[in-house]
Amino acid sequence: MNLVGGSRVMRIIKPFVRITTRNMSLSKKPILYGDEASPPVRFVMMTASTLNMDLEFHKIDLFKLENKTKFYTKINPLQKVPVLSINGQVICDSHAIALHMCRIKKDNELYPEDNVLRTKIDEMMYFNCGVLFPIDSAIFTEFFAGQATDEMKIKKWCSALDYLEFKLNGNKFLNGDKMRLSDLCCGTTVSSLETFVSMLDRHKRVKEWLDHLNTIPCFEINKRGLSRLDSFVKIFKQRVSK
Repeated sequence: MNLVGGSRVMRIIKPFVRITTRNMSLSKKPILYGDEASPPVRFVMMTASTLNMDLEFHKIDLFKLENKTKFYTKINPLQKVPVLSINGQVICDSHAIALHMCRIKKDNELYPEDNVLRTKIDEMMYFNCGVLFPIDSAIFTEFFAGQATDEMKIKKWCSALDYLEFKLNGNKFLNGDKMRLSDLCCGTTVSSLETFVSMLDRHKRVKEWLDHLNTIPCFEINKRGLSRLDSFVKIFKQRVSK
C-alpha cells in the first residue's frame, strides 16, 4: 500500500489527539510515524501530550503490514515504529525520541534537571527496553504467529513485574512521588501485556500503579491504543478457533 498519496494525519495536543486532514508535505512540524497499538508509539505520543508538543501523526498500520512497505522502509530500514522525522532527520527509537523531546522542553517534570534523578529515570527506561518490552514483543509475536505461549517467557515476565513491585515499595511512582518519563515508558508496556497475561496476586503495587496512571489525562491515549490492540487479539482468537 502506498501511503504517500493518502496520508492519515493527527495533530497531538494536550491532553488528547485530534484528527486533521492536512497534507503532510506542507507540514513543517515534526512527524511521528506509528500505530497506537504499539506500546513504544503510545509512549512517545503520551510524552508529546504531557509536554504539550505539537506533532503530526502519520499512521503506519501494523496489522496491514504498512511498516514493511517501500515507502516506510526508506524512512526506517528496520521497519519498526515509532519514527520521528524532524526536517528530514529521523530518530528511530521511542526512548531516544522521548528523551529528545524532554531536552527540547526544559524544566519539565518528566525528566528534571537533577542528574541523580535523571540517572534513576534512565535506569528504568533501560529496564523497559532491555527486559520488559523484549518479553512483551516475544509473547505477542508468538501469539500472532499462532504459536503456543512459551511458559518460560511468562515466568520471565512475572519476574520482571517482581522488580517493578520492589521499585514501587514506598513509592507512588517508579521514581518517587511524581510521574516521570519512566512511568510513561514502562506503563505502556506493562498495560499492553496485562490484556494478555493476568497479573499475579503478588503484584499488588504494580496493579495500583497502573490504576493510578489510568486516571492521568495523557493515558487516554494509552487506553485508545490498548482498545485497538485488544480488538485485533480478539479477531485473531476467533480466526484460530474456527
